[in-house]
Amino acid sequence: MNLVRRKILAGGLLAVTAVFAGGCASSEQLYENVSMSRDRAYQQWQNQRQMAQQMRPVISGSMSLADCLKVTIVNNKTLQSVVEEKEISRGQEMASYSAILPSLNAVGSYRRLDEVSSFSIPGGQKVTIGDLNNYSAGLRVTQPLFAGGSIGARLRAGKLFSLLTDQRVKAAFQEVIYESQHSYNDVLLNQHLFEISTDAVRSAQAHLEDVQKKRAGGVASDFDVLRAEVELSNFNAELIRNKNAINVSKSRLVKVMGASQDSDFELSDELEYEQWEIEMQEAVQTAFKNRPDLFQQEFDIRLQQELLRVAQSRYWPSINGFYDNTWSRPDPHRSTEIEWGRAWQTGFEASFPVFDGFAREGDVLSQKARVRQSQVDLIDTEETALFELAAGLLSIKDAEEFVQSQRLNLVRAQEGLRLAEVGYREGTNTQVEVIDAQAALTRARALYYESVYSHIIAKLVLRKAMGTLAVIDSGGAAKSE
Repeated sequence: MNLVRRKILAGGLLAVTAVFAGGCASSEQLYENVSMSRDRAYQQWQNQRQMAQQMRPVISGSMSLADCLKVTIVNNKTLQSVVEEKEISRGQEMASYSAILPSLNAVGSYRRLDEVSSFSIPGGQKVTIGDLNNYSAGLRVTQPLFAGGSIGARLRAGKLFSLLTDQRVKAAFQEVIYESQHSYNDVLLNQHLFEISTDAVRSAQAHLEDVQKKRAGGVASDFDVLRAEVELSNFNAELIRNKNAINVSKSRLVKVMGASQDSDFELSDELEYEQWEIEMQEAVQTAFKNRPDLFQQEFDIRLQQELLRVAQSRYWPSINGFYDNTWSRPDPHRSTEIEWGRAWQTGFEASFPVFDGFAREGDVLSQKARVRQSQVDLIDTEETALFELAAGLLSIKDAEEFVQSQRLNLVRAQEGLRLAEVGYREGTNTQVEVIDAQAALTRARALYYESVYSHIIAKLVLRKAMGTLAVIDSGGAAKSE
């Protein structure tokens, strides 16, 4: 007996040891499996990235703002996603016609009885009614006739939802075109700032060489050379920062356009100041006729009103006409004949929910609140539009003053540098004064282009506030204004 126990104990220890050993091996194996899974995920990401890059267009050469907008409208992923909403609305509008169109249902059944009914007639003969195996098939056509006003409300709601979706698409077009134009002008501004930094570095380098020559001739000191070197280093730092800004803004523009990041192109347009005057009354009138968010709120109010009518229709009975056609075996008219037969019937049926647990009242209450909510949202959207228009007009006015002041300041800075350089050559101005004049000109040039950029963006913001950045024509295409 003890020998048996020892064998059992030894077997148990071996089993436990095997379990622990297997557990250690399983942990290592699981970690290896997860690592392999991560490697496969990385490879899958690379493949998807390559496929996505291949699907995106690669832009090269010279590109105008008009070309940029064309590429954006065709390839921007946000637009591609929003445009799909038109198909969604088309499907919902199509589904709304089910409220008025007839419906056709087909049914079929098989029934097996344990026994059939029978009776005996005089003479001892037994008569059976029906059959053990019963088959039937039928068609039922139902035509809605009256549903308390919900039929027309559903049809109108489908059309309103389609119109509401059109305005959402228009708003998306506006937003994407705004981002595209904004990004395009960002690149232009950064390119000009880079050119200014390049000129400043070139001038600072020439000035440093001139100071070094003067030091060699005993006219300038080591401090003058050091000061010129510090100024050159500062301009170089600004040059590097502006170069990086160009790369970042170009990458953002490529992302908005939906193009490949491998694109290599140059912008052909320029930052140009164009005066634009518009009165508040004209701007408001244009906005109220074109802003998609205002149209969305208007359509939403009407949509909620139709949904309220649908909810209120449950206070009325619903009436349908119907036609049934049935084929069955045994014959539906002569159950003693085990043959296929046909029967039909037609008529009207009405239903009225007497009590539905307050669901009807709750639905009506909710829909009334949604109507009021949409009306409040419309007022809020109008107030937002008026604020954006007023702010946009003020921004344009400020930007115009900024441009005029910097245009004059640029002329002054250019003349100041010329006088400083002449005085330095003649010995009446110091090297520090020349450096200060160069820095002032660099800053004045940058401020001038920033002022022109601010004016362009202010006009862009105002056009967006008026809803005229993108206009959807009858063919569904978009064009910028």
